[in-house]
Amino acid sequence: MAARKPTRQWRQWHRWLGLAVALPVLVLSITGVMLNHIESLGWSSKPMSPWLARWYGAPVPKDVKGYSLDGQWYAELDERLYINGTDTLHCPPPLQGVAQQNGLLIVGCGHELMLLDDSGQLVERIGKAYGLPAFEHLGSDDQGLILDTGAERLRFDVDQLMTGPYQGNWQPVDARPLPKQMKQALISQSVPPSLNWQRLLLDLHAGRIAGLAGQLVMDFAALVLTILAITGTVIWSRTRR
Repeated sequence: MAARKPTRQWRQWHRWLGLAVALPVLVLSITGVMLNHIESLGWSSKPMSPWLARWYGAPVPKDVKGYSLDGQWYAELDERLYINGTDTLHCPPPLQGVAQQNGLLIVGCGHELMLLDDSGQLVERIGKAYGLPAFEHLGSDDQGLILDTGAERLRFDVDQLMTGPYQGNWQPVDARPLPKQMKQALISQSVPPSLNWQRLLLDLHAGRIAGLAGQLVMDFAALVLTILAITGTVIWSRTRR
């Protein structure tokens, strides 16, 4: 019996150490298998969900607003203009409204006017150098483009580049939430490419997702796995006697 006592002690240590690291070892095993097959799963470059990206600190918006004109939606996200959810061209924020004049689409981006043709191609960009006054919103009536400066409303002729007073009763159109499906698609596109599922699995596998404490837990689990291998070998060798 005296010869078997150390074996019981080894078994007790083996059991309690195994229980102590059961959860992190499970995470290590599952994430290791998934990382080993991530290419075949097609997850290596698949972006993580927006809420996870926000947890990582990425500036992913929770909502996207835009302007609707003649059945089309216009929105700005990450300094890009999206027309019906399609990335079109550079658009410095804020998006200040859309209007149509003389067959051209006029978009207010970053206190400038962008004139687009029917295919969405940029025809001209009008800024302060062309005499464009600072404005907050834009719109139009039957006679042309109207700019709302906050203090007053002005009529601006994009052909003659002339500004004049406006005395009408025009009200600027406020931005509205995009349709749900379009909004979700744009928010998903705003997730940085570096924040993909491979990055998440690597951070889970190494414990980095929980900071230094998580890394130390995974280091401890790896060390205990080594000890378990040793104690398991010792227990097996003693039971063989």
